[in-house]
Amino acid sequence: MLRGASLVTFSVRALVLLVLVPLLRLTVAERYNEALVAAAGGLLPDGVSLSVLRTHILIGYGGAGRLFSVDGLTLHSGLVLLTVLVLAAVGIGPLSRVGWLAGLALAGFLLQVAGVALLARGVLWAASGGSPEASAELVLRLFAIFWGLLPALAGGAWAYLYWLPRVAVRPPSRGRSASSTSAV
Repeated sequence: MLRGASLVTFSVRALVLLVLVPLLRLTVAERYNEALVAAAGGLLPDGVSLSVLRTHILIGYGGAGRLFSVDGLTLHSGLVLLTVLVLAAVGIGPLSRVGWLAGLALAGFLLQVAGVALLARGVLWAASGGSPEASAELVLRLFAIFWGLLPALAGGAWAYLYWLPRVAVRPPSRGRSASSTSAV
């Protein structure tokens, strides 16, 4: 458990980074989305297209110029929060932090490629004549659950399994200390 100065340091870092990381993300969002769309495009069936308009990813489906838009900031919010968690964490060396950020960026990108491709396929399915009426709602709910829970689970697992054991404050042992034993 974080206590005292560690908790304050983590909290201040996290608050500052929670403002800075999304601002920095805006500067690269369009290029990142273009790379995301290029990678996900190969996973799509005929009749679906992906394009980028500033920070938005546009899913074209069903011909006649039908578009579905996903805001890039919504799409990247989990990655932003995980980045803030890793950068704000206390008790981690710079090399470990860089390694975790690189791994997080790669895993996040691959998951976003899969997520965008699945969302585009779901939008196409929901727009097709053979799908149930509530299919669009189902697709959007599943996407929201996937995008909302995955970063929270990943961040929680990282914090619980890696970070917190390294900064945990351990209570003093109750047994006799080495200085209280006497040599005979």
